[in-house]
Amino acid sequence: MKKTTIQVWRTLACIFFLGALFSACEKEENLPNKEENAFTELKEPPFTNYMVISNSSNSTKSVEEDLTKSGGKIVSSIPEIGISIVSSKDANFIQNTIKKRNVTSVVPDYEIAWIPTSENIESNLPDATPSIGSTEPYYYYDYLWGLEAIDAPQAWNAGFTGSGANVFVLDSGIDAEHVELAPNLNTTLSASFVPGEDWNILESTPFNNHGTHVAGTIAAAQNGLGLIGVAPNAELVAVKVLSEFTGRGAFSSINAGIIYAGANKADVINMSLGATLNKNGKLIDANGVPFKIPGKYVMEIVNAQQRALNFAAKQGSVIIATAGNDGINYDGNSAYIKIPGGLNNVLTVSATAPNGYDATADYTNFDIPASYTTHGKSLVDVAAPGGDFDVALEDMILSTGNNNSAYWSAGTSMAAPHVSGIAALIIAKNGKMSPKEVQKQIEKTADKIDGNGKSLYFGKGRINAYRAVTE
Repeated sequence: MKKTTIQVWRTLACIFFLGALFSACEKEENLPNKEENAFTELKEPPFTNYMVISNSSNSTKSVEEDLTKSGGKIVSSIPEIGISIVSSKDANFIQNTIKKRNVTSVVPDYEIAWIPTSENIESNLPDATPSIGSTEPYYYYDYLWGLEAIDAPQAWNAGFTGSGANVFVLDSGIDAEHVELAPNLNTTLSASFVPGEDWNILESTPFNNHGTHVAGTIAAAQNGLGLIGVAPNAELVAVKVLSEFTGRGAFSSINAGIIYAGANKADVINMSLGATLNKNGKLIDANGVPFKIPGKYVMEIVNAQQRALNFAAKQGSVIIATAGNDGINYDGNSAYIKIPGGLNNVLTVSATAPNGYDATADYTNFDIPASYTTHGKSLVDVAAPGGDFDVALEDMILSTGNNNSAYWSAGTSMAAPHVSGIAALIIAKNGKMSPKEVQKQIEKTADKIDGNGKSLYFGKGRINAYRAVTE
């Protein structure tokens, strides 16, 4: 049986999302523009199925009929964007299938690690006694500095808490029994696109579940038990696209999750995940494992995901994603493609942090670019609190973990849900809006930390919840 006391943990290793292009905790200056090594010894990433991409959504059914007749097994289908997931033992499946009518491309459905593993131990945070009314103990202890940095309390005091808006969290599942999340979680709509895994994570899963942490920042309930999210009355929907055990996920699972959220009229889609692909085919996953895929597959993977994003945006969903934790300047590195953050119809977020946060100090600068954050005017739209690990534990972001725990983590994965929470506040105030209208409001009301133009680290600025719902 799950405990009802919220326990708090800390992270020792770099427990932030690093994307498919993994880098260590030390900041790099630039992505390499030339390949460092030959690809001959790099193995292909694992896959068991193929993505068969039709020339239109209308032709998906006929393509699947042809594949079935020739011995292919249809595992799943995403007809909204003309993609079929097919299992076949035919060694020449790609060559034979690409010749079929209405088929534009075929690519292995690669499965890669999107979230690195980490080591965690219990911290020395003071015991949090549940308080009466709306007082949240960890907010009282000044550990939720990210909310202060974006003026979330002022937005709540003005009457804006996200009631009536929903956020679909595409991640590694959510702990449905967590006392901070259960009041806002739509268990009927929640779904899993990871074979063999339910969207509700197991009790035995390590407490540092990525999706649960992200969900708490968005909409931990206002219940006096410890934590509170940016939009404490918004509805959460768990959409599992990554394994809760390995952090791995197939590209088709990500695409299916995007389509599912869009088809179910998601107001906001939070994607604290991503991959960095090289146009020449080199891929390094979040565990540092190098892979080689044919260069032509890269653009087919990219185009398939862009189809999914376009579909969700057309349904009215605001899509928010991470810039990544590569610690590099993305500008001028045209050989690399970041997905989904570098694609169209996505609001991309970099991370900020304090420098040695002291809750007793009269003033703290919360707007220092995080040491790991990927940046660049061509990539970043806005910045948000993501925390850092280089000075003090409290510089990180505290949020929900498995089995009613709470733990600190840092990364652009932690920054994106702050933005998703603000998007929910805006939509709850104004009713249904187009994704472009919501993004424009977020950018227009962001605090201009680094000049009035577009900043290398902050994009259009660091988000401001109060301004977003009052201006």
